[in-house]
Amino acid sequence: MEQFFAASHTGVAGAAMMTSTASIQVNVDAGPQTGWAARVRLAHALGPTMIAIAANSPLLGGRFSGWLSTRQRVWGQLDAARCGPVLAASGDDPGTDWARYALKAPVMLVHNPDAVPVMHYVPFAEWADGRTMLGGRRPTVADLDYHLTTLFPPVRPRGWLEIRYLDSVPGDMWPAVVFTLVTLLDDPVAADAAAEAVAPVATAWDTAARIGLGDRRLYAAANRCVAIAAERAPAQLHEGMRRLIEAVEQGRCPADDFSDRVIGHGIAPTVARLAQGES
Repeated sequence: MEQFFAASHTGVAGAAMMTSTASIQVNVDAGPQTGWAARVRLAHALGPTMIAIAANSPLLGGRFSGWLSTRQRVWGQLDAARCGPVLAASGDDPGTDWARYALKAPVMLVHNPDAVPVMHYVPFAEWADGRTMLGGRRPTVADLDYHLTTLFPPVRPRGWLEIRYLDSVPGDMWPAVVFTLVTLLDDPVAADAAAEAVAPVATAWDTAARIGLGDRRLYAAANRCVAIAAERAPAQLHEGMRRLIEAVEQGRCPADDFSDRVIGHGIAPTVARLAQGES
């Protein structure tokens, strides 16, 4: 993988992604076929708002990067054909969109039988139709299955929806963050309200990663979304949702708290305290 990223001129971002980023991955059911397109659209549209809420990676290599979610920034620097959003403009047919995405994405490795990196840009479609032969052959079903595992969009269809855009957040916060996301997807009334709330910022991925809730539109969308989710929270999450609402109302994300600690105490002591479970 490292050789592939280097050959595609994304070696720095690829190395940072593999060694210096962490996220919460949330898997949710695909849902009924009748509502599939709307569900996938909403999972994508929620991305920037949820990134702004959960941003928690202001440093890279021990230095402030200028981004609240440097993790999302790093992913944005990688090949969009492999790591960008799946949906086409309308999002009305996510199955077809995913197929086209997979066919256009470049092949990363060929198993013949050892994994050999592909050092030039070959979309899977070119290998499949024989315009380019890799390893002296055309692909098998096993090659396609493997190719799909090398695609890393922010929302990845896998028979379910694999949501990959959340930064890793403190242990006392992640239940509220994940509950918010899942509720906005699974509760029909909440989903409709959330879709309306996030529509103005549905494609603001970079803005969310850079300034998060400092953007007034993301701030408004985030406050609406956490309020919608909080109305449906079970008793055991009331306190966590209260703290999340308070943070969002103040325009703060976990990156702000982490940055304050680093500035006040230094990186190593801050990380050590967090690793020991100190809040």
